[in-house]
Amino acid sequence: MFMFFCNKCFFPKNVENTNKYYFSNCGHVFCQSCTPTGLCYICKTPYAARTIDANMTKSMAVYFESPVNAFRRFQKIVQFQTMQDALNAHYYVNCLPQQIQAALKKLNGMKRIDAHLDEKLAHETTRIEKLKAYLAYKKRSLQERHQRHQRPARGRSATSTAYSSGRNSRPKTPTISTLSDVTMPSVDCTKSTNLSNQSDSFLD
Repeated sequence: MFMFFCNKCFFPKNVENTNKYYFSNCGHVFCQSCTPTGLCYICKTPYAARTIDANMTKSMAVYFESPVNAFRRFQKIVQFQTMQDALNAHYYVNCLPQQIQAALKKLNGMKRIDAHLDEKLAHETTRIEKLKAYLAYKKRSLQERHQRHQRPARGRSATSTAYSSGRNSRPKTPTISTLSDVTMPSVDCTKSTNLSNQSDSFLD
């Protein structure tokens, strides 16, 4: 501990001296015999003090700490904070760019999956339009067949001509396509392709 003494009688605190010493709020030290009653002897400010002993607060004890010990403590603090700054800088210089590259790679994979889904959506939309045209043709064929059965036959030639013309205008029967018609990169899209195949199996 720092060697201190009374700022009035200048008697030091040691083992032989059993008097209590007080540390004032203005930064002065007085022994028990020289304690001011109203104003500080040195700066003439209102006197208020605390006892200097082992029970004093940490904020008060730092004033009596050895400068060598204080320097070593602050040196450890500086070393710790410097190490933390170096680790933080290493992360931003080396690790963060790798994480950004991994995120960009994942983003590109998602873009390829999105492009594949758009292509499949367009393909399925075309197939649905063909199915609608085929169903409309079947509906017209049934209506014409029903009308032929309800009215008397006037001549085979006119009926056969109309029927043959209807057969000539019949749309091609649509087929259920699979994902083999749609090509896409194999990278990062395996799960999407498997899900698409499962979706097609319900349409067969």
